[in-house]
Amino acid sequence: MFFFNLGLGEFLVLFTAASALVTALYLLDRSRRQLVVATLRFWSNTDRPVDSTRRRRIRQWGSLLLQLVAITLLLLALSQLRIGSPDETSLDHVLILDTSSWMAAQSGPNAEPLMNQAKAQALSYVRAIPSSDRVLVLYADALATPVTSFDSDRRKIETAIKQAQPGNAALDLRQALDFAQRMQKIGGRRAGEIVFAGAGRTADLEADLNIPPNLRVLAVSAMGPNVGLRKVGLRRSSAEADLWQIYVSVHNYGGRRRNVDLGLQFGGAPVGSRTIAVNAEAEQEAAFELRTRAAGLLEARIRSAQDTFPGDDRAVIELPPLPVVPITVCTDQPAIFRPLLEAHANVEAKYQPAAACNPPDNGLAILDRAQPSRAASAARIYIEPPAAASPIPVKIRAASVTLRGWQPEHPLGAGLRATGLNIIGATVFTPAPGDVVIAESNEGPIMVARDKERVAVLGFHPARALPYELTTPLLFANMLRWLAPDSFRRSELYAASVGIVTVPLDSDRDRANIRVVADDGTELPFSAEQKTLRFFAGRPGSVRVINGDREQVYSPAIPAVPDRAWTIPGTARRGVPRPRPAPPSSQDIWYWLAAFAGILLLVEWLRYAPRVGAQRRLGPTRSAEAPAVLRRAS
Repeated sequence: MFFFNLGLGEFLVLFTAASALVTALYLLDRSRRQLVVATLRFWSNTDRPVDSTRRRRIRQWGSLLLQLVAITLLLLALSQLRIGSPDETSLDHVLILDTSSWMAAQSGPNAEPLMNQAKAQALSYVRAIPSSDRVLVLYADALATPVTSFDSDRRKIETAIKQAQPGNAALDLRQALDFAQRMQKIGGRRAGEIVFAGAGRTADLEADLNIPPNLRVLAVSAMGPNVGLRKVGLRRSSAEADLWQIYVSVHNYGGRRRNVDLGLQFGGAPVGSRTIAVNAEAEQEAAFELRTRAAGLLEARIRSAQDTFPGDDRAVIELPPLPVVPITVCTDQPAIFRPLLEAHANVEAKYQPAAACNPPDNGLAILDRAQPSRAASAARIYIEPPAAASPIPVKIRAASVTLRGWQPEHPLGAGLRATGLNIIGATVFTPAPGDVVIAESNEGPIMVARDKERVAVLGFHPARALPYELTTPLLFANMLRWLAPDSFRRSELYAASVGIVTVPLDSDRDRANIRVVADDGTELPFSAEQKTLRFFAGRPGSVRVINGDREQVYSPAIPAVPDRAWTIPGTARRGVPRPRPAPPSSQDIWYWLAAFAGILLLVEWLRYAPRVGAQRRLGPTRSAEAPAVLRRAS
């Protein structure tokens, strides 16, 4: 016999404390009892209790012994007393089941998927080890995910193995092995084996792997002829806004040259196809062009003979519509604005006379010496506004001013460095607290921005005052980019693999403004070092990387397939071991001990519990007085 929960010292301490407490209760004086007497005539009250010199003794030895035996049985049940010898041979095993994307491949044309082969070997291993051994099932792809705790219930373990399915991410073997070793250290029993069942196709360097000495590998066929899509990228042309430039990258994972049929479809209609030759263990890129302003689904698909992994033969990207920014221009000289606005394909300009200016509430409005008929919440650009209609108070109307400088830290003044320019007929403003001075002259501010209301006020017309300066188109571009950022946003779309995504960055960009947003609106954590940004995409969906006017959308739609298979170390055991018998098991009797203790407590209560109404009467009642209740010490 042995204690499973408590040690012998802990049991003795608890038994001594409980026995002493119960025995002390039996040595205490009895509580006061009620006595019914005929009269209180011969009784007198006293304020002092009567001193008792009797020795305290136990009167109900049988009750005490029954309670002590019951307490002993309850403590034995709490200690989980077992019949037999302690199990010192059972082990804790960690079963790593490869659920990476490559496990959906087939080792041959008519063979079953690698996932089924790995599950069959894992089930054979679980049935070969002793039934007393505990097993933790771990799914391993880009993340190591425990499915069960250390458990000896074979039904639960086999269910977890049978429910495993290949995912879309690549295998991170280093993380899986490190996690398995940590779990064995905190498992509470002797560490058994760390069993890996799968193909082991990983991008981890073998030098970075911490190979445990208790590793066993249940290997399945890892290699096979495969050609798959590695990346699909789309970018809007800088010359034509409705033109998409498409780049498709195809990788050959096999050992010989392969011919691949590559085709593109947009909205279900073919838009391009070609046959490319991809060398062994190499990558080939193909370029296409698609002209569209509409939104739709672009599908890239490849076909090749004897492809064992069809999961990376297809990728789908959703193309957004071409954004159009409506601009209402209130001016009497529309010919000045047409070269500046209509050169941008995303801008849709409408012109109104300055005297009848009525811009809509939405979109962008340019007011050239005009006063709108009503106030609106849309973004505004005021050019030489009348004093009564100017949102920034007018200080003076100068005949000539000299431009002294720009505010380069504001988006409106970005890239503008021209100074010393003479401007004829400029309005000088008096900015309020919170307003930003964009352009400064010798007479004062001649361009002011109000960020909260998205309003820019110019005291001069750039096309009239500076017609031959490079500052004029740059200033208009800055105003459009600030007030309507969608008009200048560069969109790039990529069909990438699930897992860690690497994004190239421009060195001159402000990394403090980078945002990585998932399709549900949540912000994803990322790391940015030098010219590289990295984030983890753990599930299919769209992730937007926003950096100023550049937006890159990554859709993890292609299963990640590493380039090579893991070389199994020579120190690792291989295959399913021979079945081992279970060690002699001990019998748990705590429930019998608890039941017997309950029976003893019931017997003690029935035998020794005081009866209600048991009273001692002192003689017959001879007086006509009513019986009185007297309390005295027993």
